[in-house]
Amino acid sequence: MSVMADRRERLGGDFEVCRHERIRRGSAEYERILVRTPWLGPDDDLVDVARVAMTPICRPTDTVFVAEKLVVLLSGQAVPAATLRPGWVARLLAPRVRPHGDSLGLSIPAKMQYRVEHAGALRVVLAAAAAAATRPLGVRGVFYRLAGSLARDLDGMRPPYLDTLLPPLAPQVAVRWCERLASRLGAEVAIVDINDRGGTVRARSLHALPTTEILSALQDNPLGHCEQATPFGLLRPL
Repeated sequence: MSVMADRRERLGGDFEVCRHERIRRGSAEYERILVRTPWLGPDDDLVDVARVAMTPICRPTDTVFVAEKLVVLLSGQAVPAATLRPGWVARLLAPRVRPHGDSLGLSIPAKMQYRVEHAGALRVVLAAAAAAATRPLGVRGVFYRLAGSLARDLDGMRPPYLDTLLPPLAPQVAVRWCERLASRLGAEVAIVDINDRGGTVRARSLHALPTTEILSALQDNPLGHCEQATPFGLLRPL
């Protein structure tokens, strides 16, 4: 049995190309390939998983994109919800946050508590007051803009990770993971956080596609939601 086949068997489940398509964005054209994985957890090794998923299909000129949530989960950055004890500010404000789509956001007290601990209660309270004052005027998103990017980018605490908070990676941590994965895959790497309302390229390796191109190529949220289990993909310029 080959080393790669042994890794695949040890990880369990199937890794498969679930979408292979050609897309056009303006004057640029790409092959875009998405890879489905088995359900992964904190005990899985991120480098092993990436190599099993992507080495059979990627080329040196490709940009492999990886869902930030997976990197957070497999690199030990996730926060158990049980370690967060919502204080009075979090309990007061969380029920007043309006969820966006299927994401409950900071309407979950534990998530609100995490933001309070990292931004300070005063900033969060002021952001909530500004949101309450501008909502009757039809202005949306004030709370998330004033509370900072961490408030907007916090993930987790929904199926299948109901008991886990997935905070965004610090920029320097994300860069280190991009460089490490790129060296192991022999291709460029970008860590992305994409949803139906837009997205962020958290970091990219040195010669990966530019951030604007990656966001344009992923604007239709091809990774989908968590139930699709497609945390990897690649872009191949044509």
